[in-house]
Amino acid sequence: MTNRAMHRFANANKNAASLIWMTAFIVYGLVTSPHVTADDGRNHLPKKQHKDSEAPFLTPAEAVSKMAIPDGFEVSVFAAEPDIAEPIAFCFDDRGRVWVVENFNYQTRKKHTDDPVSRIQILEDTDGDGVFDKKKTFTDKLTFTSGIACGFGGVFVGSPPNLSFIPDEDGDDVPDGPPQVLLDGWGIQDRHETLNSFIWGPDGWLYGCHGVFTHSNVGKPGDTDAQRQFIDAGIWRYHPTRKTFEIFARGLSNSWGFDFNDYGQGCATCCVIPHLFHVVQGGTYHKQARPHVNPYIYDDIKTIRDHTHLSAHGGARFYLADTFPAEYRDRLFMCNIHEHAVLTDVLEPKGSSFIGHHGDDFLPTNDLAWVGFSVEIGPEGGVYILDWHDQNICGNEVKFPNSGRVYRIMPTGVKDKVTPDLSAMSDAELVECQLHSNDWYVRHARTLLQHRQASGTLNRKVVHQKLNDILSTTSQPPKRLRALWALHVTDGLTKSQLYELLDDADEHVRAWSIQFLCDVSKTNAFQPEQDTKWVLETGVLEKLVVMAKDDPSQVVRLYLASAVQRLPFAQRWPILQGLISHVEDVGDNNLPRMYWFALEPMVPGAQRESLELVMAGKIPRLQEFVARRLTTGDGGNKKLNQVQKAEAWNGLIKKIAKGEMATSLRVSDVGEGGVVKHAVFRNESAVQTHPLDRKTPCILSKNQVMIPEGKKTSLKLRVSHHPHGDWQLRVLANGKVMADNVIGPDSVESDEWLDVSIDLTEFAGRRVSLVLENRANDWRNEWAYWNSLELVTE
Repeated sequence: MTNRAMHRFANANKNAASLIWMTAFIVYGLVTSPHVTADDGRNHLPKKQHKDSEAPFLTPAEAVSKMAIPDGFEVSVFAAEPDIAEPIAFCFDDRGRVWVVENFNYQTRKKHTDDPVSRIQILEDTDGDGVFDKKKTFTDKLTFTSGIACGFGGVFVGSPPNLSFIPDEDGDDVPDGPPQVLLDGWGIQDRHETLNSFIWGPDGWLYGCHGVFTHSNVGKPGDTDAQRQFIDAGIWRYHPTRKTFEIFARGLSNSWGFDFNDYGQGCATCCVIPHLFHVVQGGTYHKQARPHVNPYIYDDIKTIRDHTHLSAHGGARFYLADTFPAEYRDRLFMCNIHEHAVLTDVLEPKGSSFIGHHGDDFLPTNDLAWVGFSVEIGPEGGVYILDWHDQNICGNEVKFPNSGRVYRIMPTGVKDKVTPDLSAMSDAELVECQLHSNDWYVRHARTLLQHRQASGTLNRKVVHQKLNDILSTTSQPPKRLRALWALHVTDGLTKSQLYELLDDADEHVRAWSIQFLCDVSKTNAFQPEQDTKWVLETGVLEKLVVMAKDDPSQVVRLYLASAVQRLPFAQRWPILQGLISHVEDVGDNNLPRMYWFALEPMVPGAQRESLELVMAGKIPRLQEFVARRLTTGDGGNKKLNQVQKAEAWNGLIKKIAKGEMATSLRVSDVGEGGVVKHAVFRNESAVQTHPLDRKTPCILSKNQVMIPEGKKTSLKLRVSHHPHGDWQLRVLANGKVMADNVIGPDSVESDEWLDVSIDLTEFAGRRVSLVLENRANDWRNEWAYWNSLELVTE
C-alpha cells in the first residue's frame, strides 16, 4: 500500500467523531434547512477568488444545515464518507444506480501515484428516499481515473493514457475481464484537465471534455503519429460501434461540464474564461491559453453569457425532468466552485445560438470546503451534486483525505420512487420511453436500443415502426427529435427518408437530417479531406445548395456550416456560396465564424476562387479573412518571420494602452506562444505575455514620454496572473525601479485583477523612457495578463 493510501486510512480514525455524526445522519437520511427565498444575500461567503481556506470539516448533516436551500426544496446526502472517498466522477446506469469513481491516485494537480488503487463503487437507493442503502465494488484495480459512462454491456472509463471499456455483458456487477483499451495517448500534465465529463450524445456518440493545460495525441493502440489527433482543449467524441474518435470542437479552458438540451444543442461550462458556451460541431472557441492549433482561426466563437460569476464552474446538466416546478425545465444547472453554490442559467434562443441569462443562485452551500464539480439528473427527477470536499478547492493538495459527498436536491413532499430496470424492458417499452417527461428515461432507453441494434437482438421492424409513428404524428418538436435520434442510432433511417426530412416544417428536424447525412464522412473540421473517396450524392448536394441559399432558418444554416466541414473541398463551394449570401447572418455569434472555418483550408489552393466567393457574398469579415490568409502563403502552419511577429505583437500590445501610451509602445523578448489577445479573461479584455526564459523578462517599452510640469502624473496599470501561477512586475523610469510587485493570488483583489499606480511626478518637465517587465518568479505559468496601461495627469 502506498504512503498516500496509508494516509487516507489513518485519517479515518482522526475523523471518528465526525463519523459518529455522519452515522446518525444516515439513519435519518434527510435534513432540510430553514425556509429561505432565492433572493440575493443567501450566500454568506465573501465573493472572492481563492484557492485555499481554513474551513472547518463539517459533517454531512452540518454541511446541509448551512445550505441556503430554496423554499419548497430539500437536500439529502445520497452518500458520504466513509462509504465513498475522493469521488471525481459519477453517472447513472439503466437501473437507476449511481456509479462513483474514487480517485485514490490523485495527489496534486502535478502528481499522482500509478498504483492500481482507484475504484468504482455502485450505490443503489432501493427505496427511493434519496439515500443509498446498498453498495458494491465493481473494481478496485484502476489507476488515476477521471471519467465514467455506463452502456453497451459495460462501463467506459477514462484512465489516462487510456480510454477503456470494462465489459459486464451479463450485468452481474463483476467485470467479464480486464479493461479493453479503446484509445490511448491521453495526456495528464494537469490532473484537472484530462478527459472527463462523459455523456452519451443524442446521436449515439460518447462525448467528453478535455482541458487546455494537458496535451493529448489520441488514437487507437498502435496508431502512428500521423493517424492520431492532437487535442489540448475542446470537446471530443467516440463512437462505440464504429470505433471512431473525433475532435468535435476546439478551444475553451479546463471545461468540466457538457450537456445537450431538448433540441440536441450542446453547452459547456468553463473556468477562468467566461463560463458558458454553445458548442457546435466543427467550432473553434475562445481559448484560455496557448495559441489555437490552427493559426488561421483569426476570430474564435465567443461566450453566450450576458452575466458574470466568480471563476471556476463544474458540471452541466439541463433540467429535462418532471419533478421540479415547471419554471426550472430547460434550465442549465452547474456548480460554481469559488462561490460554493449550485447556479442555474436560462438559455434564450438568438439567431443560430442563445443568450445565457442568469437563472438564480439556486443553492448557496455557505461552506468553503464544498467543491462541487459534477451534476446529474436522476430517474426520479432529482438533481445530484458531486462534492470533492476539501479546503484546497484547486486541488494543489488534499487536506481532507477520505472525504467526499453526493447530495440530492428534490422538491419537498415528493413521494419516494423506485426506479425500474430499463434493461429488463422490451424493445417496444424502450420506444415508449422516448415520450417520457423525464429525459433520464429517454437517454438510457435510447442507448439500450442502440446496444441491442449493435448486438443483433433488436426487433427492428417493431422499433422502427413505432419510432416512425412518433416522428410523423407527434406535434412536439423535442419528442419528434427523440424519435429521429433513436431511429438514427438503431440504423432505422434511410438516405431517402433523410432527404425527405430536409423539407420538414421543423427547423431542428431539417438541421439534424443534414448532420446525419454527412456524419458518415471520415472527413471532419480538424482533419480536412481525410477521406477523399467519400462524396455526397449529387441529388443531396443539390438540395443542400438550395437550402443554403433559401432556407430561412439560421439554425439550419449552422448545421450546414458544420456539415460543409465534412465534405470534400470540391463540394463545399456551392453550399458556401449560398450560406454567405445572407446579410442577416453578419451579427450572428456562430455563422460568420463557422463559414470561415469551412472555407479557410481551401484558400491557399484556390486563391482566386476564394476571393471571388467572398467578394460576391455579404459577410464583410470573410473578405478580410481571405485577404489575411492569402498574405501568409500556402505553408499551412508556416511561421511568421521575426519582423512580422514584432509588427503583429506590437499591434496587440497597443490595444491595452490609452492615449499617449498607445503611440510607439513596443513589446520584446516574448516566450511561450507570443502575445495573445483575449476578448474576455476573468470578465475583462486582456493581452497575454510571457518571459522569454527564466532570466530574460518580456519587456513593454515606451521611449521619450514627456511628463508635464506643475501637475501630478501617474502610470496606471491593471494586471492579472495565470490561474496556476504568478509573475514579477517591475516598472522602470529612466532605469530607476519605480515598482516591484509579485502578481499572483495573494496580491490581486477579489475580482482577480490588481490596479497598480506609479507616481512619476519626480520626472516633471523631463522626458522618460518607461520599461514594464513581465519577469519570471518561480518559472511556473509566468503568463502576465494586461488589461490597461495609461498615463494620468491631475
